[in-house]
Amino acid sequence: MTEVSSQYFGGLVIEMKRRLIAGLAVLFLATTAQAKSVKLIHMCAANEGVTGVVATYLAEVASANNIATIQSSCGKTLTKTMQAVAEGKVDISASPFILNFLMAKGLGPYSGLGKEKGRKYADNLRILYSYNITMYFLVSFQAKGIDSWDKIRGKTIHNGPPRGGALTTARALVRFATGMSEGKGYTGKQVVWGSANALFLDGGVDASVRTGSNPPPWIYQFLAAGKLNIVSFPKAKFNSKGFQKFAHGPGNVPVVLPISGLKFGGAKVISEDNMFRTITQTAGDAVNKSMSKTLAKKLTAAFIKNLGELQKKTPWAPGALYGSTDNAEMGYCKVGVKFHPGAVEAWEEAGRKIPACAKP
Repeated sequence: MTEVSSQYFGGLVIEMKRRLIAGLAVLFLATTAQAKSVKLIHMCAANEGVTGVVATYLAEVASANNIATIQSSCGKTLTKTMQAVAEGKVDISASPFILNFLMAKGLGPYSGLGKEKGRKYADNLRILYSYNITMYFLVSFQAKGIDSWDKIRGKTIHNGPPRGGALTTARALVRFATGMSEGKGYTGKQVVWGSANALFLDGGVDASVRTGSNPPPWIYQFLAAGKLNIVSFPKAKFNSKGFQKFAHGPGNVPVVLPISGLKFGGAKVISEDNMFRTITQTAGDAVNKSMSKTLAKKLTAAFIKNLGELQKKTPWAPGALYGSTDNAEMGYCKVGVKFHPGAVEAWEEAGRKIPACAKP
């Protein structure tokens, strides 16, 4: 081969390499741009609570991994946002499992759907991952004199957002603890989560049956305004057959914690035996089953990959059991909730087992 032809072919190889690299760069940029062009809306309850923290986290990891741009919108009533996901109007919503159950039966806040439509809507929902969404607390300023559940008689209490699942649960807790129903023994007041703290702090109610974790995200804001009472569920009522059936019902788990392990700041925790009794509720972030398997898998894989960072975000994150796939902890089978097929693949590739009852 002559020197000229050698130079020619050498130059040709260099040019081909240059074009290949340029082509790959264009492909990478196009793929990244395509991923970023996927825009999703994620609905959640309180911004500073379990659902808000995980919504922010998912948006962060989806962006960092060039999967999608997720806009989170908190302060919502989840009964409505779950229905919006089922109807294909919203991409992702926090989904308390009790609401999956009620939707499928056309009961409670979904009674207007009817059984057939409710079942169809519930079947449209698929979760990516699960967690403990909340515990329930009877909280009041000490100046109100409410140091037992019976003391709410004749009082006005905040018991959740209008038509929300938390409202259904709060009313049930009061009924089991006292025998009273809203309007027959006490007055209930409902506001959306975004207005709940202000309602309590401004004295618009005497007490609140509030959702929260350990510690509750609202605890220090309330303590800054005055001394608090937080009242455990009465022991005898807690152990009753009727309450235990409710506490082990769809989406519910009974909880008994030593007061010494609670992170309630300077709040006075009132109990008969230094144990705090309540219920916790399980949930997951749900998407419509029409979401592509690829997208669902990518979102779930990113959630799993960075799970350690989520656990560090707040003092109560470990207790939220973010990412648990244990049926004993989450109660998938008694609710009938299903994972998205893409999420199943992501979890199983990460070495986790998804219970057969929770597979689509």
